[in-house]
Amino acid sequence: MSKETACKRSDEQLALKAKQGDTDALAELITRFLPTIRTKAARYSSVGLELDDFVQEGLIGLFAAVKSYDPSRNASFKTFASLCIQSKMNTCLSSFLHQKNMPLNDYLPIDELNHQEEQTAAGDNDPLEVYLRREEQQLRAQKIKTLLSGLEQETLTLYLSGHSYDEIAKLLHCTTKAVDNALQRVRRKLRDSEMD
Repeated sequence: MSKETACKRSDEQLALKAKQGDTDALAELITRFLPTIRTKAARYSSVGLELDDFVQEGLIGLFAAVKSYDPSRNASFKTFASLCIQSKMNTCLSSFLHQKNMPLNDYLPIDELNHQEEQTAAGDNDPLEVYLRREEQQLRAQKIKTLLSGLEQETLTLYLSGHSYDEIAKLLHCTTKAVDNALQRVRRKLRDSEMD
């Protein structure tokens, strides 16, 4: 899939292609959703966890959304992915706060979050912003595609296709530990690429 074709495809089309193992479609989805993930992750920076921890959780949420997206449920992929991303971050935060015995509500400024999302949505109508965002997405997609090794791409593709760690290990003739390590490297590389 060319960069131009990927940009013209809807999130739903890309999600279905990524679920079938199309790494270009997955790379494009990641580039589209990384800014949203980073925005959501920044909201939690005051609780004592690193921004990168929440970015990683957001990426895991995005992978889960790709893996389980069902267009027959009449929800847009963007809505579904946002819920998965938010849920993964909330789970991480809840786990952290549970360990610290701190109240969860003190760290979720709901009104401020809604205001930020409205401002982001309002900026989507500016043609210059749309063009600049598309250019940035194309650069990110290319960068992500070059980051992953062959094994990492295969592992991620199988994982997103719904295979368990055991099944992936059998298909790739390796151990489940190797599968886990490959997916950890994918998450780390994608997170680190956003910081460069």
